[in-house]
Amino acid sequence: MQIRENRVKQILKSGGTVLSSSVRLPEPGLCEILGYAGFDFVLLDCEHGAVDASAIDRLVQGCFAGNTVPVLRTLRNDDPEAVMHALDLGVQGILIPHCRTAEDARRLQQAAYYTPRGKRGFGPGRGALWGRVPFNDYYMQSNDQIVLLALIEDVEGVENIEEIAATGIDILWVGTGDLAADYGLPGQTSHPTVMDASARILAACQKHNIVCGFPARDMEAGQWAAAQGYRAIGYGGAEQYVMQGGLRFLESMGRK
Repeated sequence: MQIRENRVKQILKSGGTVLSSSVRLPEPGLCEILGYAGFDFVLLDCEHGAVDASAIDRLVQGCFAGNTVPVLRTLRNDDPEAVMHALDLGVQGILIPHCRTAEDARRLQQAAYYTPRGKRGFGPGRGALWGRVPFNDYYMQSNDQIVLLALIEDVEGVENIEEIAATGIDILWVGTGDLAADYGLPGQTSHPTVMDASARILAACQKHNIVCGFPARDMEAGQWAAAQGYRAIGYGGAEQYVMQGGLRFLESMGRK
């Protein structure tokens, strides 16, 4: 029996572009809604949001209800147990923050993949459909259905981008917010220095035949990123959409 297919992997293999959004609050319905809206994956934000182990379990169910891929953004880039635990709960992708070196990327690969590609501990749960998929089948199929992402959001990461890209990780994601701060330009995510660094990351990804991701802050930025060759594009989060929609209505009624 087959394990759940990872649609993100399939889209990228076919040369397509994946679109994502995120959730920070532990509300499965938000994941479900984003899936119904058509996002290819939902980022479950454990770094900046209120997402703990029990929340991961429920958010994954919300993603599956909406037919979208759950990807966990970890709190740290060096926590193999958290990676293993999330994958056992059914998460189909992992994003680590602050990938500064090739060793950071390789550490993620070691934590996420079963031997011989990695050193992930064996104890599947939802990923094996709670035992409906024989463990040996799950073991043989799992590595090919996991998507791994790493945020390049430090000057050090930009300087080491060739070595990081050469590890073959699936997606390297430009973190414009922290990059701007690390360059001494807090809040200036569109500053030429930040955009030059983004272009450098994109070029390294294209050279090594891996996907580069970019955070779009509006629809025009998303269209621009796609035209530049970024093949993973993120747009805001569910909580942000609620706020923006609410504000537009209130402003239309004369509220400020």
